[in-house]
Amino acid sequence: MQILVTGTAAFDTIETPFGIKENVLGGSAIHFSVAASFLSLVRIVADVGPDFPAAHLKYLETKGVDTHGIRKSEQPTFAWKGKYEYDMAVAHTLDTRLGALASFDPELTEAEKKAPFLFLANLDPDIQWKILSQMETPRYIGLDSMNFWLDQKKEKVWKVLKKADVLFLNDAEIRQLSGEASLIKAARLVQKNGPSIVLVKKGEHGVLAVGKDFTFITAAFPTETVKDPTGAGDSFAGGFFSYMADQVLNAQATVSEQLIRQAVVWGAAVASFNVENFSTNGLDKISREDIVSRCLDIHEFTRFERHG
Repeated sequence: MQILVTGTAAFDTIETPFGIKENVLGGSAIHFSVAASFLSLVRIVADVGPDFPAAHLKYLETKGVDTHGIRKSEQPTFAWKGKYEYDMAVAHTLDTRLGALASFDPELTEAEKKAPFLFLANLDPDIQWKILSQMETPRYIGLDSMNFWLDQKKEKVWKVLKKADVLFLNDAEIRQLSGEASLIKAARLVQKNGPSIVLVKKGEHGVLAVGKDFTFITAAFPTETVKDPTGAGDSFAGGFFSYMADQVLNAQATVSEQLIRQAVVWGAAVASFNVENFSTNGLDKISREDIVSRCLDIHEFTRFERHG
């Protein structure tokens, strides 16, 4: 494996102005892994219940995702129900059933401990820390979180992010974490505590990437069809992280400003396909070439001649 990801594997029931889907495949680790599978070999560490269909595992395996880290619990699979209005900007949670997630207590295998890239998807920071503490010498660590954990366990989130190389949060979350209104100030404050790269997800307004010595802003791909934004942030993270892993592990590239910029655009392109359908269906019928095409489109949308 090139990437080990821990997060949720879930059943999602989603209502948007474009339809209702019940008990579809979802979860942070699932969206991340499917998005990352175009470039990298990913193993998921997550708990599911006896109600988790074998067909879902088979689907992940057909995408090249390693499911050996998905373990069966006696409790039902974690389930989330949410609704979106026409602006698609905010998910309104209608119901959450923890099920297997409530007793998730991962013990890594020897192979998992040696994974070179580790992504800690949105999850209880205590579990993220337990995973991180079992790793041997990961070359690159990514971290995501959400407003609930920033409210309930902020100190634990700070503890984990001190070990991270790259942090993924949306604009509201990084303001909540840092206490700063300015996104740039917020990112700089977070950097002083660990991650050299802070990626601020801004939905349809793109991504702000703040490095130690640079700031990069990219637009989101202006897709005309947005059916379900669930998992868009996880898909962006999967695209970004897999691009980094592919270049560092396969092409022997060094982590540089240029590589970060390219990975951000790749992630944005992948995420743009995710929102075009429910669950992971937006990524099912595309190829690497389709993603490359959208990367080139994003470049063209933002290109302009220098003044003077």
